[in-house]
Amino acid sequence: MHRNRFWLALLGSTALVGGCSPDSSGTPDADAGGTEACANVEALRATCSPLPERFDASTTLVKGCYRASKTPVLGADVTLTIAPGVTILFAENAGLHVSAKQALVAAGTKEEPICLTGDKALRGSWDGVTLGRTEGADDRLDYVTIEYAGSTKSDAEAAGIKVVSDSRIARVSLTHTTVRESQGFGLYLVGSAETPAFGGNTFTKNSLGPASVDSDVAGLLDATSKYGGNGVDEVRVRTNRLSKNLTWRAIGVPFHLSGNLSVVAPWVLEAPTTLIMSADSWISVNGDVAGLRAVGTADKPVLFTGETKTRGAWEALRFDGTNNATNRLEYVTVEYGGGTKHDAAGAGVKAIADSHGVTLSLSNTTIRECEGFGLYLAGSAVTPTFAKNIFTKNGLGPVSVGSQAVHQLETSSTYTGNVVDHLRVPGDRVGKTVTWLDLGVPYELEGNIHVDLVWTLSPGVTLLMAKDSWISVAGDAAGLSAVGSAVKPITISGIEKTKGFWHGIVFDATLNAANALAYATVEYGGSLGGGGERGMIQAHADSHGVVISVKNSTIRNSGQYGIWLGASAKYNSDIETSNTFANNTSGNVFKDL
Repeated sequence: MHRNRFWLALLGSTALVGGCSPDSSGTPDADAGGTEACANVEALRATCSPLPERFDASTTLVKGCYRASKTPVLGADVTLTIAPGVTILFAENAGLHVSAKQALVAAGTKEEPICLTGDKALRGSWDGVTLGRTEGADDRLDYVTIEYAGSTKSDAEAAGIKVVSDSRIARVSLTHTTVRESQGFGLYLVGSAETPAFGGNTFTKNSLGPASVDSDVAGLLDATSKYGGNGVDEVRVRTNRLSKNLTWRAIGVPFHLSGNLSVVAPWVLEAPTTLIMSADSWISVNGDVAGLRAVGTADKPVLFTGETKTRGAWEALRFDGTNNATNRLEYVTVEYGGGTKHDAAGAGVKAIADSHGVTLSLSNTTIRECEGFGLYLAGSAVTPTFAKNIFTKNGLGPVSVGSQAVHQLETSSTYTGNVVDHLRVPGDRVGKTVTWLDLGVPYELEGNIHVDLVWTLSPGVTLLMAKDSWISVAGDAAGLSAVGSAVKPITISGIEKTKGFWHGIVFDATLNAANALAYATVEYGGSLGGGGERGMIQAHADSHGVVISVKNSTIRNSGQYGIWLGASAKYNSDIETSNTFANNTSGNVFKDL
């Protein structure tokens, strides 16, 4: 204690007016109108006093220049205060480490900033400032410049300022501070970091990038700070979970995610923002509490892209069993995702769920260059808004959509320009009264479709049926209305153009007046097997009866009859003469009398 008091008295008697100005490139560190930091280092070098190797009591470094030959040791409950105008030169391998009940208060001013620099003007010439968990007063840096730190010799994730801890809080205020010329990152934030104040900072000319942050603290980075001019102009996000600090600001450089990210709370991406996905990674928005709102504009979009510009470079942006109304993508581009290595139905954006459902609004969004589909919509998916989207240049097709969700696709969106321009529909059922619109590309049905209510196919729709699949319209509540026009006929065909490739359309005990085919082509069905049906279009029932109307249609290339009518069937009287028949193996129309 006596030695420290003597040393402080000596400092007071030898305090120097510390000067600060721009770095060698002329980049200013302080706000406009203030003094620029660290340019007078060489002029001050000869006047520097040795920095003590220990601080056993709280100490204030008065204005002047100091040289740290090694990392000083701070005792318990020590607060080190660095006054405005202080310059400290750190030797190789030296640094400043503060943790637990210790605290660092480095509060400069615009006119008298603080300069922490290397004894040698080389990146990584010293370790930097390391701030650990907070058990006492908060750490604070204001109008400080830290340069030539972040040695990666023994720490691959070194930074000029490194905030580290276990799960306990590490709290620091960081304002008007510049970190530059680091061999590692400018800033490193652990997931338990808290910043009561953060703004007006500059992270530039750092080899690995402006910052490396845990996914739970990426939201602490603010838009008033500057993150450009580094060796890599990306914020590296060490991913795991996202449960706090849930708004990621538009900071002018991309966020580069290191791996998979599980989102368990409402997350907001401000525009314009770019997220770069690492190889084979995904983002999962899981559960009703979780949500993602990424809303840009035409001029300021949000972009999800791969770190390599190849299809399937990453997996997917997943919305999994989340009925959170905040789930919204607007003026968003998703590209180079949809990896199929681990998911044969991979897609750039996947809305997946069981019967619980999933909610996602999608508008003015482009999904492109995916290895799988552009979009995957589960049958239980709900899209409150779906408009003006573009699905193009995707390997498996524009969209894979459950049969219960198809009706939500609409005509203002674009589905062409893919390797396969088919909308893929897994077999299931049509459980609501809905209309499937003509979207300019065929619907490729992967399996059987059960129709429970009235299903309407708009003029121009094409259905491509899978091998041996069928459409079942059963019960009076069920109906199929496939009424095209001479200009826009409806086509129901096989994926392969082979006679008897798929099974048929079966109307079973349905007296629904909606049952009608007009200006439709039905072809390449009539495969053997199934339930013993004998026609590509079959109307059969017990005494309850069945009703259908088939007019102005073409029925061809059936492996059995073109149309098979049961004894209790009611149908239009001109069913044989108003339609065109060709190449049906068993015959055109069979009437069971």
